[in-house]
Formats: sequence, C-alpha cells, structure tokens
Amino acid sequence: MVSVRETAGQRHLDPAALAQLKGLTLRARSVVDGVLQGVHKSPHHGVSIEFSEHKEYSPGDEMRHIDWRAVGRLDKLFVKRFEQETNTRAYFVIDTSGSMRYGADGVLNKFDYSGVLAVSLAYLLLRQQDAVGMVTYADKVAAMLPPRARSTHLMQMCDVLAKQSPDGGTSLSTALTALSDVATKKGFIYLFTDFFSQDYKQEFRLLRQLVSRGHQITAFHVLDRNELEFPFDEMAMFEGIETGRRLLVEPRLIRERYLERLADHQAEVRRRCLESRVAHVMVDTGEPPSAVLTRYLGRQATQRR
Repeated sequence: MVSVRETAGQRHLDPAALAQLKGLTLRARSVVDGVLQGVHKSPHHGVSIEFSEHKEYSPGDEMRHIDWRAVGRLDKLFVKRFEQETNTRAYFVIDTSGSMRYGADGVLNKFDYSGVLAVSLAYLLLRQQDAVGMVTYADKVAAMLPPRARSTHLMQMCDVLAKQSPDGGTSLSTALTALSDVATKKGFIYLFTDFFSQDYKQEFRLLRQLVSRGHQITAFHVLDRNELEFPFDEMAMFEGIETGRRLLVEPRLIRERYLERLADHQAEVRRRCLESRVAHVMVDTGEPPSAVLTRYLGRQATQRR
C-alpha cells in the first residue's frame, strides 16, 4: 500500500480524485504492452510471488527454493520455478514554465492541476508495484527523479512539486533530450504542458524518437478555463507571464479572433500528436481532476478491449 504522510506537497494528492480511482483495476492479464500496465508476466524466471513449475534440482540452484513436499512424495530434489513479475516504468514530464502559473480564481493553476493528475496516476502505478519517475522543466530541467517502485517515492514526487514555482520560459526539447538519455527501457511517458512553445518541429521530432524506441506517450494538454472561454468583459491590462509584455485590451473586440487562434493551436497540437503516435488528452482545469482521469482510464480500457 502507498502511505501518505502530511507534507506541503500533499496538495497534489486530490482526495476526491484518489477516492474515485481507488477501485480501478489496471493489472494486465497477459504478456502485452498496454497503457497503464500493471505487474505483468515475463518469460524470464526468477524470484517472484507467482509459482510457475517444478524442475529437478541441479548444482547451483538455490536450496531455499527446494519444494520439500515434492521431495517427500517423489524422493527426488525438486526446486520451484517462478514467473518473474517485472515492473513497468513510467515517467511524468511536467511543465513548470511561467505560463503554467496561470489559474482562474477558485481553481488550481495549470501547474498544480498537472501535479494532481500526475500524482494520482503515480499513486495507481505504485499500488500495482510499477516504478515511477519524474522530470520537471521550464527553459531547462528543474528536477529529475529516477523511477522507483517504493511507496515512499510518491511523497518524494509531492515534495519536489511543492518546492517548484512555475517561472521562466519553456523548452520541452531540453526535457525530452534529458529524458531520452535515461529512459533506455521502453515504458510510459506522461507529459503535462499547455504547449505554449515555439518549437513544435523539434519537440515532436524528439517525441517520435521516444515512440520509435518503444515508449507509449500520453500528452495532457492543460489549459485554464479562462483561456478556453475568454470570459472577460471589462477593459483590462493583459500581461504575458513569460514575456512580461503588457497590452491594454477591450476583450469583447478581440474575443472572436482569440478563440479562433486558440482553436488553431489546439488543432495543431492534436494533429502533431496523431502524426507522432502520441495520445492526446485535452484538459480543462475547470473540470474535476477525478473526471479527467476516469474518462482517460476508461478510454484506455476500451481501446485495449
């Protein structure tokens, strides 16, 4: 079981989301590579909790694996062989650039919302003994946690996120380059970002490289509800969080054009994800995280069936 101690980072453990997800079963039933695999069988043999077969003892076999009941029945030494249960490795790549600091009143900002989603998924993976790691980035890599399957690793993730403050520019390419150096075995990569960057060509080239190496990637495209709906009515001063540029705007005069540009942005990201074989999940921070995760996991289960 994953234990949770009180910490500043516990705000990322959305209790409602975790309570709703608690009953979901993600354990894989065959030797397949699927989304959110749990503990799955390996063709290799080793120490495991799941018995496979007997074999006659030969010099070099470990004495502790001798099945003494079989010895008593057959008057020969037999050892138990086990199916080694291997762990899936999952990496959570979280954008901590300045634009992720934005959040409408009364809701989590995009960074904190991403943290809730990431930690909730990590919680599920750790419960089924999978290993989880994390990379946070802005214009450079901010933090990197190697994959671990220990229950305490969840709180290490939370503590790292609690110490992060979204700031600076965005360089997803830098994070993906660093990740490609350490993610040498195929696994799962979960990306959380608003995709407000100017280097799509390089970013998706790196994502395609990771896919070609066997990784299954899901991109959570996180946008605030105000960004999605642009509900402003009064004359206001808008400031670019990452650029610092200010612009006095009459919202009603630019709303239609803004929404067109945003729709183009979303369509471009979806198109590039499709071409790169990256699963795309649109996230509205005005929606409960539990609803986003339940819908996503349900979709994955349907596709696997």
